[in-house]
Amino acid sequence: MDKIIEQDCLEYIKKIDLTPFKNKTVYITGANGLIGTYLVYMFHLANITENAGINIVALSRHSPCDKLRDIFNDKYEFYAVDLTTENHLDFPSKADYIIHGATYAQPRKFLQNYSETIHLNTSVTEKLLQKAKKDGSKFLFLSSSEVYGDPDEKNIPTPEDYPGLCSPVSIRSIYSESKRMGETLCFSYKNFESVDVKVARISMSYGPGVNIHDERVLGHFLKQALNDHRIIMLDDGNKVRTFCYIADTVLMLLNVLLYGKDFVYNVGGKDRIMIRNLAEEICSLTGSTLTVAASQQLPSQNIKVSPNRVELDITKICTEFKLPPFKLFKEGLARTIEWNRI
Repeated sequence: MDKIIEQDCLEYIKKIDLTPFKNKTVYITGANGLIGTYLVYMFHLANITENAGINIVALSRHSPCDKLRDIFNDKYEFYAVDLTTENHLDFPSKADYIIHGATYAQPRKFLQNYSETIHLNTSVTEKLLQKAKKDGSKFLFLSSSEVYGDPDEKNIPTPEDYPGLCSPVSIRSIYSESKRMGETLCFSYKNFESVDVKVARISMSYGPGVNIHDERVLGHFLKQALNDHRIIMLDDGNKVRTFCYIADTVLMLLNVLLYGKDFVYNVGGKDRIMIRNLAEEICSLTGSTLTVAASQQLPSQNIKVSPNRVELDITKICTEFKLPPFKLFKEGLARTIEWNRI
């Protein structure tokens, strides 16, 4: 197994009571993604260290799911499947819990796979909700802070009751509006079909598993620093992002799924940082240099590429679950760099 991820998961399973999962079957879509990988590891390690007896049904489209299958020696059920082409979900195991995380979140990827992105967040969500109704499953939809669009200053940090400032006809709406529709489906099945469903609006998770091929800002900076020993920024880096270490994200998601009393929760971190400062931190940890290039015009299709500031109000989740202290950003960033160097 991946030693760094294993260390994280062994540390974090001690921070939550996983007893409700004992001898239950958990479906995870997007099992080869950042969150999905941590979930698989945490459940597997709970089986080893706590005799939890959790049966994992892991679903993903691409071959890394085969890699997970090899790691865990066919202990669980792994399916490489394109959920968008399945007329119905006819997997043999009854689901006690369903965690729906399959999507394309990187802008270039959701543009290249725009139809699949929309369907993963909408029609596939409904098929999984139908399975949840049939099986009597608890359901967790992994939504995104993107549903808020670009909030005005008085709604930053952004609370769960903020309705969002979004356009249905922009580049980012492929992702953000389909997530919003996914949430509406969850609302409908909760209120009209009596499905036990929760929604988690996740913002900027990072950590081991974020690699240099990830085209979002952290992966892009890591690629430059580790390959070229320098980071070249194309603007002044004044945009602000708030990062959350992946193990802390997964801990919050499991708390929401198992113990959440409400319907919608923000899931994010406390480490607010300007993009320029992020580049400086990576340079400091990798011995790289930082250069700000002359301003370049963005491609015409990238109309308002991303919000200027992303920061979620996580008061509700921190208060309800009395969460332990989050991993410090510099420590989490160092672990991410170490993971990419191995």
